[in-house]
Amino acid sequence: MDNLPVWLRDGENGFDRRLMEDLAAAGYRCYTINRLPGRTVPKAIPIVLDWLEHLEERIPGPETRHRELIRGGLIWRLNDPAARGNQRAIDLVIIQIRRQQPPLPSPFSDGAGQVLARIALPRHFDQILELFGELADDNSAKFFLTEYFGKVKTTQSRDVVLPYLDRWADVVIPTLIKMNAANVRHLIEPHLKDSWPRTRKYARRAMERLT
Repeated sequence: MDNLPVWLRDGENGFDRRLMEDLAAAGYRCYTINRLPGRTVPKAIPIVLDWLEHLEERIPGPETRHRELIRGGLIWRLNDPAARGNQRAIDLVIIQIRRQQPPLPSPFSDGAGQVLARIALPRHFDQILELFGELADDNSAKFFLTEYFGKVKTTQSRDVVLPYLDRWADVVIPTLIKMNAANVRHLIEPHLKDSWPRTRKYARRAMERLT
């Protein structure tokens, strides 16, 4: 990997030679984090966590497009079965979602919500609930994080997502189905006539499966 393509410049557009070399040392030969092969890369997870934890130290100064691309790539790479239940990974993604200076932009905010919803386990409920309550409703991470509550089959979990049923039906209804929520059929029924086919499909499925 000594002969880099001419379009790659160290410190620009999400390419950092140090990160490339760290990944190569673990057996993953790729130029950038978003080019890691395969659905799961267990040996890369510690590298991803280390870089995400120390990103501002390794690329100091104000947020640039370059650092933003690396940040987003690191977060999304944690969408990996090898990171599921990893407390350090969960804590770091929460820190990224809570960023304010500057806030995590879309689509990286979207990705962070999806990643956290997938790697957090039922035992992380209190931690996810606290974050969910902090986030504004227009924060895209919150929309995607809604999916997490389907893993927790309790009345409390159901009551967290129900207020968003009419606003985010296409994610809330599948979440209610996953948790086998009780006493919600009458709330879902109006969505059988929703203008969006996908929402109607989920509503029909809910009416078939929920009691």
